[in-house]
Amino acid sequence: MSDKASQRGAPQFAGDQRAEILRLLREAGPQGVSKAVLIFEKHWTQAAARVWELEQQGYAIRHESRDGDRYVTFVLVSEPAEPKPLPTCKPKTDWYERTTGQSRPATQSPDFGPLFTSTGGNA
Repeated sequence: MSDKASQRGAPQFAGDQRAEILRLLREAGPQGVSKAVLIFEKHWTQAAARVWELEQQGYAIRHESRDGDRYVTFVLVSEPAEPKPLPTCKPKTDWYERTTGQSRPATQSPDFGPLFTSTGGNA
């Protein structure tokens, strides 16, 4: 498995998206920013995740369903004096370790019988 495939948590560009969403929310004021703008104009399909991350940092953001709008509108209600750090993604422990409280025993090579046993010679 490549390093990229095993990466967990927000992608590297998430911080830039959060900063831009926050800027848009500040500029929009009570009018808010439609999720449709974030998805279709900015091409940020994970916009709701970025809004959630802002909320985890202490920003109060109202999610409004407005008449005639298909997508939710985000409105910045208040900002923290100092944004909280985002929680870090901890690697999940193995189910065996969680269940038994012990490390998984070392694995042994399966016995496939004499047909598959290497003799070291060329046949």
